Formats: sequence, C-alpha cells, structure tokens
Amino acid sequence: MPPKQKITKEMLLSHALNIAKEQGISAVTSRSVAKSVGCSIQPVFSHFPTMAELRQATVAYINSKVNAEMLEYQDKPNFIARTFRLVLNIARDEPKLFEVLDFSDSFYSKNLREDMRRWESSLKVILAFEQEYRLTETEAKDVFLRTFFMLFGIATMIATYKIDISNDEAMDMIQRTIDQMVSIGKVETP
Repeated sequence: MPPKQKITKEMLLSHALNIAKEQGISAVTSRSVAKSVGCSIQPVFSHFPTMAELRQATVAYINSKVNAEMLEYQDKPNFIARTFRLVLNIARDEPKLFEVLDFSDSFYSKNLREDMRRWESSLKVILAFEQEYRLTETEAKDVFLRTFFMLFGIATMIATYKIDISNDEAMDMIQRTIDQMVSIGKVETP
C-alpha cells in the first residue's frame, strides 16, 4: 500500500481558491475543499477548525496571490496601467473571484480606504504616482484614492454585467481622469 499523501495547508487553500473562482466564497466549505482535494474532511478541519477560519484563510490567500501578480509589474514600464488592467481582467474573466476580493467585507476592517492603503500593491502604485506625475505623497494618495474608486466602480459594473465596455475604453477614461486631476492641481488631502 502506498503511503498516504500529506495534505498541506497550501494544497487546501489552492483548491479553495479554485472553488471560490468558479462558485464564490460561499461555496468554500470543508466538504467542497475535501472533495476537490480527494481526501476526507479531517485534514481540512485539522488546518481550519471552523468554516470562518477556512474562508478567511481563503480570502487572505487569494489576496496574496493577486497582490503578488500585481507586484510582478512594479519594475516594468506602465506599472500603474498594468495593475489597473489586471483588476479589469479579473472583473471581466473571473467575476466570482472579483466578488471574493472586493465584496468579502467581513474579512477586512470596516474602513476599506485604510485597508487598501496598507496593501503592498497599493503602496507601490501610490509611489508610482508620486514618481510618474511628480506628486507629493499626500497628492499621490489622493489621486490613487479617487482613481481606485473609479476603477473599482467600472470593474464592479463589468463583473456584474451592468456595462459593456472594453478594457481600452475603461483605461482611456481612467487615464484622462488622472491627467485632469494632475493638471488641474486640485489634489486634496483625503
């Protein structure tokens, strides 16, 4: 008889990510993850004693994967645009994943504005705004915040099939808005 496969936390979270991508976070259960892995529910419970812990770990895992993907662009030209396109692509191609990332509010503090300013990818985008547009840190944070809300508004409409807009059209709107904010110079402290 071959030795039993060790079921790792990473393995479970990888399968949970795939379930969330296809069906949403509510479909991530001990049973669904165990079934996907091909094991009993015991290994799932040994790593995640409660459903809340499993789902919180899944959301954190998904966030870390997306954040890492965004950061792959940080030293490449057009980092800001590449990051924004990634968000639009997730909304368009993986709406359930977008939903997990952006509507699982019970896994964040009650202040999204503060949460997003702590994400490493957000900090890098803010720094890119400072450098690319020669803004102060305060100005860059303001432009980032307003741009973030516009981007996620468009992405949400894409993910929920409320708008039919190409990524190029969306990026053009976003870029023109950034250019106007920077050129007018009416950047305010948030």
